[in-house]
Amino acid sequence: MGRYTSYQRPKPKVDRNQVNPVMRGIGCILIVLIPILAYGSAVYLVNYGIGKGWPIPLAWLGTPEIYPLLWKLSGLTVILNYIQTQNNLWANLVFAFVITIVIFGIMAVIYGYIYKIFGPPEYGPTDVPPIRGVKVKRYKR
Repeated sequence: MGRYTSYQRPKPKVDRNQVNPVMRGIGCILIVLIPILAYGSAVYLVNYGIGKGWPIPLAWLGTPEIYPLLWKLSGLTVILNYIQTQNNLWANLVFAFVITIVIFGIMAVIYGYIYKIFGPPEYGPTDVPPIRGVKVKRYKR
């Protein structure tokens, strides 16, 4: 051993830019789960809206029309038959998209509040907070 070397081994540093795998798993589950829940609630809302007379465009209601050229593809016939059995598919998809955007927006706002409360401090040890209460005198001629 040299004169200026240490006997201790350096500790491995934790990478701060890496997201916890648990948080990635929760995010993955939410990305899959929220659109499914939104579609289910959209089906309910469209049926409720039709019964109550909501102004849903008539082009969105009924079974969807499929381009005739797609029926010539033999691999898609099972999927296209299933899509044609869906009633009010376009209205359900539009409502589900809007509900998904609203839910993710609410989650972003809640995450922002929680991060503000429990997150790191606003100022670091070398930062100086802004000066408060200083009044500037008005210029007089």
